Amino acid sequence: MDYSLAPQASGPVSWLETFLVTGAAVGLGLWLTPEDPLQIHGGFPWPILAPLLLGVRYGFVRGLFSASLLVLAMFALRRTGLEGYAQIDPSFIVGVLVCGMLVGEVRDQWMRRLERLQMANEYRQYRLDEFTRAHQILRVSHDLLEQRVAGSDQSLRSSLLGLREKLRVMPDAGDALTALADPITAMLGQYGALRVAGLYRVDEREENVLPDALATIGVMGPLGTEDGLVKLCLERGELVSVRQELIDSGTSAQFSSLQACIPLIDAEGRLLAILAVRQMPFFAFQDRTLSLLALLAGHIADLLRRDPQVLQLPDADAQQFTLQLKRSLVDVEKHKLPAGLFAFEMTRPNDELTRLLERSQRGLDLHLPVRNNRDHRLLLVLLPLTSPQGTEGYLARISLLLHEHFGIESDMASLGVRVMPFNLEPGCERDGLRNFLFNECGLNDQQVAV
Repeated sequence: MDYSLAPQASGPVSWLETFLVTGAAVGLGLWLTPEDPLQIHGGFPWPILAPLLLGVRYGFVRGLFSASLLVLAMFALRRTGLEGYAQIDPSFIVGVLVCGMLVGEVRDQWMRRLERLQMANEYRQYRLDEFTRAHQILRVSHDLLEQRVAGSDQSLRSSLLGLREKLRVMPDAGDALTALADPITAMLGQYGALRVAGLYRVDEREENVLPDALATIGVMGPLGTEDGLVKLCLERGELVSVRQELIDSGTSAQFSSLQACIPLIDAEGRLLAILAVRQMPFFAFQDRTLSLLALLAGHIADLLRRDPQVLQLPDADAQQFTLQLKRSLVDVEKHKLPAGLFAFEMTRPNDELTRLLERSQRGLDLHLPVRNNRDHRLLLVLLPLTSPQGTEGYLARISLLLHEHFGIESDMASLGVRVMPFNLEPGCERDGLRNFLFNECGLNDQQVAV
């Protein structure tokens, strides 16, 4: 948009127009009033409109130049012997010059201000165009992400639940790690955006990594058992990775050909396998993604170590409940991922309510029915990977089930159920969990060992 006060003209054209307009003002005066061409002695000096018009149109220089031409015309008429111009008032000369300069200066000041506004507007328009392009790219990316998510129902819980279902249908004598190596590697590769990686078994007796990969992503190539990162992972028993600075500088190859090494360790500290990552995208190579991979690897190790007979049961027994409770504690302490624990103590018998609570079990939730030292039936419910907001949603769902089965006025208290919640979140201590289980719930270490 053009914010100029008047149409722009080139330098020669503006000077030509200055001469013509000023000359036309003087010429009209000579034609209309030959005795007083510049209207000095008239009611109003109309020729002064020439410098005013040129000052408004072209600014200070042309306005002053036009006023100067009028003053020169005044002296020229005086030299011709025109009677009215024999005595010229100096204030008239100064006034003509000041009018041309003042109007031109105001015009120049406004033009400078408009130019600044135009520059600011052009910059904002540029940023708006840049933002619009970025918004359109983000919109397209979001649409693609929506399509991808809509076409996949896999979540963290559902992925682990899928592995659990595959373990259930395996024969008892089967090698779970070998049989599930491909889906395990695919799951870890999906959540870590891995490009080149391999899953390798660990020999517990010799404490070394077997060189043959159970499953790979991309072209993994041979894995050296003397690799520095692999040895460090076996020594520490935890996830290790190379610093991004070393990768960028190219000096990491002197220590290891890998970027990260993720162990599959169960809650009892037994090492089953390692995931060797040779290449992953820059945006994924961060603490958050690596922590997620370590979390998944730990849960997968727990699933692989479980008793096959327990997998066939609808609910886990005390040993498996304790194992998953320990895993949730590890998730809280190492990965800051919360979990929920509920104890439903039934102060009076109610088989229908017991069956209702058992049917409310979700995929990864664990139920443990026990009897406490107050001789009451008690149902322990563990909600892995569940935030405090998620536990509130779980209680709301239970309350809705109670209203549907026992009436709108029913609640836990009216049905003789005492609800005791405990959130496993960063900052909670094992002593607090023991106090909850052994003192508040009335259990003992033969029922749940923490």
